[in-house]
Amino acid sequence: MEKKLEYSFDDEIASKFCYDMDNKQIEVYFAGYSDEKERFLDKPCIFNISNWVEAKSKIGDEEKFYPLDRNMGVFSMILYIKYNDNRLEMLVNTIDERYVTLFFTNPKVNLTISQSSEL
Repeated sequence: MEKKLEYSFDDEIASKFCYDMDNKQIEVYFAGYSDEKERFLDKPCIFNISNWVEAKSKIGDEEKFYPLDRNMGVFSMILYIKYNDNRLEMLVNTIDERYVTLFFTNPKVNLTISQSSEL
């Protein structure tokens, strides 16, 4: 069953990206986001993925999946997010112009929204 996230980042450029491979955590910073009604909210936020059991990746139309670290790059944009029962799938564009599909098993997903203009 697909879980509906209450936010998206369509066409939003990431302003900061952090990947902590030892603690299994990715943070992507944005100047704003779209809510479930597709309204853009101009509020700085941090999209966080953490504590996954397994993470895989592939570039473009590759058939084979590899460990996350093999294809990891700095995100410039998240093109889509699909979140099912225990699996998160994302297509990202990296700053070196690669399109990478990421798969996370049992991740913790969170959005932190700033109450001020700074994060």
